[in-house]
Amino acid sequence: MLKKIRYIPPVCFIVSIWMLFFHKLRISRSLKGNIVKTKNGEDYIIFRQIIKYPVFHEKSDCIFIVRFKFRHLSHKQNKIASVIPMLLIAGHPGFKAKIYSVNPNNGYWQGIYVWKSQIFLDIYKKSFVFGMMNKRAIPETIKIVEPIENSLKNLF
Repeated sequence: MLKKIRYIPPVCFIVSIWMLFFHKLRISRSLKGNIVKTKNGEDYIIFRQIIKYPVFHEKSDCIFIVRFKFRHLSHKQNKIASVIPMLLIAGHPGFKAKIYSVNPNNGYWQGIYVWKSQIFLDIYKKSFVFGMMNKRAIPETIKIVEPIENSLKNLF
């Protein structure tokens, strides 16, 4: 029962606030403005990074990349609107880090996540917050992408 409660959105939100207060979760500006290049040559500009501290890299870490285009929100509106879901994601069990990026040329958003393991990622994919993103996005634009391992290692 306790495990199920830990995945409820308000609990995830409270955990994130607690972690921010005690500096266990940090919003970093160190990568802001950097470019992430995709396999097909598109450029995504990083505008936010959130990291759970202390940072421990483990073999079981799982990188997850998702790209999508929103139905109604502009780039500026989404940057503001993404703060609440960010706190829901960061408080989710198994979360380690996320980079937020945008391609202003085609209007796509890209999230690059690090999860503690594939199990935590699979649970996140069934979560309220991931479902909410899917509902706000144009369905045919949602793409889960395989990471280019070597190009992401320097980001985390």
